Amino acid sequence: MSTTRRHDRLEGKVALITGGAGNIGEVITRRFLAEGATVVITGRNVEKLAAYRRRLIDEERIAPDRVVALRMDGSDMAQVRAAIAQIVHGGADVPTPLKRIDILVNNAGSAGPRRRLVDIPLEPSEVHPPDTETLAQAVGNLVGVAWNLTRAAAPYMPPGSSIINVSTIFSRTDYYGRIAYVVPKAALNALSQGLARELGVRGIRVNTIYPGPIESERIHTVFQAMDALKGQPEGETARSFLRLMRLSRADTQGEVTKRFPLPVDVANTAVFLASEESAAFTGHAFEVTHGMEAPVESRTTFVSRPGLRSVDATGNVILICAGDQVDDAIALSDTLRSCRATVVVGFRDVQALEKASALLREPRHVAPADMYGRPTMVAETRLVHLDPLDSRAAAQTLERIRAELGTLHHAVILPASLRHAPTESLIDVDDRIIDRFLEQELVGAIALARELARFWEEHPAGSRAHRVLFVSNPDDQQGNRYADILRAAVEQLARVWRHESEYDAANPAHRHEDQPGAAVWANQLIRYVNSESANLDFTCAWVAKLLGSDRRIAEINLYLPEQIVSTIGVHNPGFGWAESLFGLHMGKVALITGGSAGIGAQIGRLLALSGAHVMLAARNAEQLEQMRALIVREVRDASYPDAESRVAIFPNSDVSDIDGLERLVNHTLRVFGKVDYLINNAGIAGAEEMVIDMPVDAWRHTLRANLISNYALLRRLAPQMKAAGGAYVLNVSSYFGGEKYVAIPYPNRADYAVSKAGQRAMVESLARFLGPEIQINAIAPGPVEGERLKGAANRPGLFMRRARLILENKRLNEVFAALLAARHEGAVIAALLPDLFVNDLQTIADNPAMPAPVRRLATMLRETTDAGGSAQSYLMNATIARKLLNRLENGGYITAGDRRALTNEPPDPFFTEAQIEREAIKVRDGILGMLHLQRMPTEFDVALATVFYLADRNVTGETFHPSGGLRFERTVTEGELFGKPGRQRLERMAGSVVYLIGEHLRQHLLLLARTFLDEIHVARVVLLTETEQAAAELATVFADEEAAGRFVIIPTGGDIEGGIDRAMAEYGRPGPVISTPFRPLPSRALSAQNGDWSNVLTTPEFEELVEQHITHHFRVVRKAGLIEGANVTLVTPPTSARSTAEEFALANFIKTTLHALTATAGAESERTMPHVPVNQVDLTRRARSEEPRTPAEEEEELQRFVNAVLLTSAPLPTPLESRYRARIYRGNAITV
Repeated sequence: MSTTRRHDRLEGKVALITGGAGNIGEVITRRFLAEGATVVITGRNVEKLAAYRRRLIDEERIAPDRVVALRMDGSDMAQVRAAIAQIVHGGADVPTPLKRIDILVNNAGSAGPRRRLVDIPLEPSEVHPPDTETLAQAVGNLVGVAWNLTRAAAPYMPPGSSIINVSTIFSRTDYYGRIAYVVPKAALNALSQGLARELGVRGIRVNTIYPGPIESERIHTVFQAMDALKGQPEGETARSFLRLMRLSRADTQGEVTKRFPLPVDVANTAVFLASEESAAFTGHAFEVTHGMEAPVESRTTFVSRPGLRSVDATGNVILICAGDQVDDAIALSDTLRSCRATVVVGFRDVQALEKASALLREPRHVAPADMYGRPTMVAETRLVHLDPLDSRAAAQTLERIRAELGTLHHAVILPASLRHAPTESLIDVDDRIIDRFLEQELVGAIALARELARFWEEHPAGSRAHRVLFVSNPDDQQGNRYADILRAAVEQLARVWRHESEYDAANPAHRHEDQPGAAVWANQLIRYVNSESANLDFTCAWVAKLLGSDRRIAEINLYLPEQIVSTIGVHNPGFGWAESLFGLHMGKVALITGGSAGIGAQIGRLLALSGAHVMLAARNAEQLEQMRALIVREVRDASYPDAESRVAIFPNSDVSDIDGLERLVNHTLRVFGKVDYLINNAGIAGAEEMVIDMPVDAWRHTLRANLISNYALLRRLAPQMKAAGGAYVLNVSSYFGGEKYVAIPYPNRADYAVSKAGQRAMVESLARFLGPEIQINAIAPGPVEGERLKGAANRPGLFMRRARLILENKRLNEVFAALLAARHEGAVIAALLPDLFVNDLQTIADNPAMPAPVRRLATMLRETTDAGGSAQSYLMNATIARKLLNRLENGGYITAGDRRALTNEPPDPFFTEAQIEREAIKVRDGILGMLHLQRMPTEFDVALATVFYLADRNVTGETFHPSGGLRFERTVTEGELFGKPGRQRLERMAGSVVYLIGEHLRQHLLLLARTFLDEIHVARVVLLTETEQAAAELATVFADEEAAGRFVIIPTGGDIEGGIDRAMAEYGRPGPVISTPFRPLPSRALSAQNGDWSNVLTTPEFEELVEQHITHHFRVVRKAGLIEGANVTLVTPPTSARSTAEEFALANFIKTTLHALTATAGAESERTMPHVPVNQVDLTRRARSEEPRTPAEEEEELQRFVNAVLLTSAPLPTPLESRYRARIYRGNAITV
C-alpha cells in the first residue's frame, strides 16, 4: 500500500510511535511518513520489526533513515530508557542520533482478557484462549507502557512537542466483558490530563484520541464474541453502538448510512495533533466516533446534607475494605454502626489492622456517639485482614464473614494507600511508585470487585441490589493527580460492573438457577476536591445514606462540594435522626429559665434546632455566652437563616428575684416580640436538710425560686399567650415531686420535693383555666446523669452531697436520741451540755457524770468509726453541733441562754473521703436499683423527650416522666378512711394536751375542741390563732372550759413557733397537734374574663397563698416534730358544692403540694427521735361532683373530718414497736 505524500506538515519532526504495526498504528505510521516525519517504530520481536520497516520503506518510497526500528518492551522501564537513549544519542539500532523526540504516540496496548468481571484471570493459570494475558499484564500494557514511555521521553522533548495518547471511547461507555481493557484505558484518560498539566509548563502538549468502533475485521470479531458472551443475537452489540452515533456517512457507492469510522480517520486526527496546527491544544479529548454520545464523565456534586432520619441499616452486614486509612475506616464504621449496621472492616495492611484493633477499644468507638455526644446503641465491628491480590485468601475471608454473620449486603472500598506518591509529579517519580500504584490501586480494585462479584453471584443477599461505594482519599495537597487516575479507572469499573451485573441478574443463563438475581449498584464518592474539616463527616453521612436507604444515584461519581459550608449552608455534614426535629417548632419563641446548663440548656439547643427562637436566662453570664455560641453554631449548621438572631440570652437572672423576672419578660418581648413557650426550668437544690433542721428562710427561698417564680412568669405572660393562642407552659418538675394522687417522700429534701410537687399541682389545677389557648404540662425526670449530678468546679455532685449529709445526720440523730434517752432517765439536757461540748469521745465515755446512754454512744462511735477522720475522736463538728442546739431549743429542751460553742473543734476531715464515697455509692446504687432501665437518663435524653412532648397539641394538665422507669420504694397515695379509732387508742389520749392551730376553719376547730374535751377527756386544749379578734370570738364558745383552765387561746400574731413555745412553757407539752390554716383561700379568678386580667390572682397573692397554706404547716411540723409525744395532723382547706371552680382548683393545688411535705416528714420521723408521726387530712375531693351539697351532707363531712383527725391523732406505733405499722401510719393523706 502506498500513501502519496501530499503535504509536509510534519517535515523534520521525529515521531516515536508505539504499536505502529497494529490496525490503527500502521495507518498512523504511514500518514506520519507521508507528512514528512522521521518515525521510530518499536516492538518486542526484532525479525518482525525489521520486515515491517523494509515494507514501509518500499511501499512509501522513502529514505531508509526516515524509519527506525527499535526493539523495546514498553513494560520494562530499563528497556524503555535504553531505547530512548539510542534515539537521542545513537546506538546499535540507531546509527545516527536523532537528538530529540518531537512526537510521542502512545498507541501500543492489548485487547486484555475478554471476560466478565467474575472470570477475569488474576493468575497465569486462570488464562484460557483466546486470552493471552492476566489482569496485571493488561493494566501494564494498556496504561503502564504509555506512562513509562512518557516519563522516559519527556526530558528529550523540546517545547512545541506533542504527546498523543490513543485511548478508546469504550473507556466511557458500557462494554460487557471488557473490564480488563476499558478500566486501564480510563486510567490512561486521566493520566493524559495529569500529564497535560505537568508538561504544559515545559511547552509539551498532551492530548487524547478516543477512537470509537473502527471499521475492521477485528472489531466485528470482538463484537461477535461479546454477543456470544452475553447470549444475545449476533450483531446486537454492533447495532447498539451504531445507534449511539449521530453522524451518517456516504459509503463507496455514495449511500449515506450509519457505519463505523475508518482507521485513517484516527490517523488524520493524530497528524493534526502532531502538527503545528494543534499548537493551542493540550489536555483535550478528540473523539473519532461519528459523534457517539458518551459523556466525558458520569458525575454529580452533592448540594445538600444527607438526611439520615430515615436511614435504617438494621440487619445489614457491610464490608469496609481499606488499605492503611485507619481513622477513615473506623469513622465510616462508627457512622454505619450508629445506623444499626453490622460492620466488617478489612485492611490490606497488617499494621493498620493492629492499629484499628487498638482504636476500637477506646470508649468513643466502643459506643460511638451521635452529634450531641450521646452514646448510641450500635451493632458490632469486626476486623479482618483482606488482601484482594491474594484471591484465595480474600475468597476465604468473604466466606468466613458469611459463616459468622449470615451474609454480606454491601461494601465500601477505599484505596490501597492513603498517599499514592511522595510527590505530585507523574514524570519525576521512582519506578516503584508507579508499579505499586498500578498493582495495588488499579489491579487491586478490579481484583476486589471480582471477589465480591463472585461471592454475590453465588450468595446473593436477597433480590435487592448490593451496593458498592468506592470512596477516594481526601485531598493530598499535591494536586491529587494519582487520585484522579484512580478515580477515572474506578468510574469505568463501576460503570461496566453495573452493566454486567444488571444484565446477568436479568438473564437466567448467567446466574445460579436456585438463586434470585441480585444486581450490583456501584458509585464512587470523590473526596479530594474538598479540604475542609467537615470532609470526613460529610462522606461518612452520605455513605450511610446511600447504603442504608433505597436511594440510587444514576451518576457514578459523586463529588463532595469544593466548599461544603457554602454549598449546603451548614457546618455539620449530617445530623442523623436529629433531623426529625427540624421545623417541629418553627416560628415559636421559647423563654427558658435555667438555660445555661443542664436540662434547660439542652431544651434550648433542641428547640432552636426545631426552628424556635430561644431566650436563655440564667445567672452565669459566661456559661450563657458559651451555650449561646454553641447553639448558634448548630442552628447555622442546620441551615436556619440568620442564626445569630435566633438565640438570645439574659444573664444575671435569679428566679428568686420576682422583680428580675419582670425584667426578663420585658427583655424577651423587646427582642422577639412574643413568647409562645414558657419553660420554667430554673431552680435550686434547696437547703438539703431534714424538716426539723431546715431554716424557715431557706424553705421560703426554695419555694420562691422553684415555685413562686413559675407562677410569676406565667401570670406575667398569660395575657399575651392567651390572646395569641397556640402557647405552651412547661414546668420542669421532678419525679420526687410525686405522681398524680401519689406523694413520694424525699428525706432531707422536703423544700425541694414540695416545690416540685407544687409545680406539678399547678399544672393540674390551672389547665382548665388557661385552655384552650395555653397548654400547661410538666415533666418530672428523676436523677439525671449530667454536670449537676456529678458536680462541677468546687461543688460536689448530688450523691456526694447526700452522702455527707447522711453521715452528718446519722451522727446528729444518734447524739439527739442519746440526749432524749438521758432525759427519760431524769437528766436535764441543759446541764449536760458543758461536758458534752468538750467534744472528746474518750472523755465523754469515761465521764461517770454522763448518763449511760451518752457514754454508750461515745464508746460505740470510737469503736466503729473509720480511722483517719476526726469523727473517731470527736463527737461533733461545728455543723452537727449547731443543728443539735437548734433541735434542742426548737423542741423546748433548752433555752437560748443554754447555747454554747464547742470546746474542741475537730480538724478536717471529720468523715473520711472513703466513708463519704461508700455512702455515695449506696445512694447511687439505690437509685439505679429503682430504675427499670438500669441507667439514669442524661440531660440530653430528658430534653429530647421534652421537645417531642412539646409538639403534642392534645395534652394539657398532665405530667410526663422521662425518669428511666424510676419507681420509688415507698409512695403514699391519697386515701379515704372511714370510722374512728378504737376505744383503747382514744383512751390513751385522755389527760393529754391538744394543740389546735388556726382560726379560719372555726366550725371545724370548735367541733374538734368539743370532741377532745367532752369525748376524749383530754386535760387541755390550747388553740393558737393568728389574730386577737379571732381569739376573742372563739373564747366565748368555751367560756366555762376556759375558766376551768381546760381551754386556752393564744393569739400568735403569726409567730407560730413563739406561740408553741409559750404553750409548752405555760400549759404543757402537746400530744396531738392539729394544724389548720389561719386564712381562707383567696377569692380570685385564675384566668381573664373577657380579656380582663384585673381580678386574676396576682403573684404576691399566690406567694401569700403558699405562705398561709404550705409554709404555715411546714413551720408547725418543723417545731412539733421535735417534741416527744407529739402527733401532727395537717389540714387542708375545705370546699363544697358552693365553692367556685377557682377555689376548688386552689384547694387541690394545696392538698397535692402539701402531701409532699407530709410524706417526707413522715418518712423522716421514722428514723429520727422522737419519732413524731405526721399525717394529713384533706377537706377537698378530686371531683367537684362529690362535694357536699346540703346542710346534712356538710354535717356528715364535718363528722368524718373529726373522725379522720382522731385517726391521725391517737397514739400510733413507733418504729421501735412496729416498723411496719409505723411506716404505713405516717405520711398519709386522708380525704373526707
